[in-house]
Amino acid sequence: MNFILEELEELKAKHLYREIRELDYQDGTHASYRGKAMTLFCGNDYLGLSRHPRVKAAAIRAIEKMGVGAGAARLTSGSCPSHRKLEEKIAAHKGFDRALVYSAGYLANLGTLTAIADEKTEIIFDKLCHASLIDAVKLSGAAFRVFPHSDYDRCEELLAKSTATRKILLAESVFGMDGDVADLERLAEIKTKHNALLFVDDAHGTGVVKIPAMKKADIVTGTLSKAVGSIGGFAVASKDLADLILNRARPFMFATALPPMICEAAYEAFCVMEEEPALFQKLWSNIHAVYAELKKLGFELEAPQSAVLPVILGDEKKALDAFEQLLEQGIFVPAIRYPTVPKGKARLRITVSAAHTDADIQKLTEAMRKVKS
Repeated sequence: MNFILEELEELKAKHLYREIRELDYQDGTHASYRGKAMTLFCGNDYLGLSRHPRVKAAAIRAIEKMGVGAGAARLTSGSCPSHRKLEEKIAAHKGFDRALVYSAGYLANLGTLTAIADEKTEIIFDKLCHASLIDAVKLSGAAFRVFPHSDYDRCEELLAKSTATRKILLAESVFGMDGDVADLERLAEIKTKHNALLFVDDAHGTGVVKIPAMKKADIVTGTLSKAVGSIGGFAVASKDLADLILNRARPFMFATALPPMICEAAYEAFCVMEEEPALFQKLWSNIHAVYAELKKLGFELEAPQSAVLPVILGDEKKALDAFEQLLEQGIFVPAIRYPTVPKGKARLRITVSAAHTDADIQKLTEAMRKVKS
């Protein structure tokens, strides 16, 4: 069993070793770490809904009525009116016939893609797709080809060459490590021209970016753990396609259902999204403010397309050192390294929330000034 210690030492030597960091949260954007107060610019609670009074109240009411667990998988005795209500809300919110709710966003991608792809399928996907999509591709047994990030000419070339009886074009709406938005209009044109299904993961887009072409996809998956502020995942599709997924998606069939309290909280979060547009406006005001300050400091960033602002440093050790520098100043932005991002692309992944205050942004600015110097 010597390989265990050898591989751990190798990870440490390459500055790729990871460990759990425990934070004592005060609210969604502030916590203490190692006994020191921290302002967080690293989470995915983009609208601050995990702490919204209406969302918390909905969860508490559900706990009082139904307890904390679902008790079974959806297709045995785990489904209740809360699941149906949430699925109907998601389907309407996304503009599709039907939604299916999973226990996690990772499972939504894993279950949905493996339900519709097999050894007769070829999947064409963007190089920067999330690990859950890559794992799903490999588990499906389908042939697959990868195109360079956002290279739609190469994407179309690969799809045109495919002789598979079933073709799936796979992309993300917002790429979680780079924060850029896919050209779904172009992808929809390509999939129509070459008779393929378009599968889009909207994990980082839901509640943050409005993309009209999203409705041209055949399947859209997403998570309830980011802008929705909770936990779980979903897939939306036409009625018949959703029926097929329901009958074939193993994570849907065999995993215990989401607790009703989570369903009620997520339902309320979608209601808040639709009824309180000021949260969306505040998020984007904060995004532009953080971006402007980072540009003033001389950091190279593309204009923001989402709540993810990557500061690419390249070297893994350099990214880790920057993380430690920020910690000393009360800012928590962990270094993102391989295999989460490609080798040589280590970065500080700054994420912005509607819950951040002007004072939070000023504190981040001063801390990043010292990192730059």
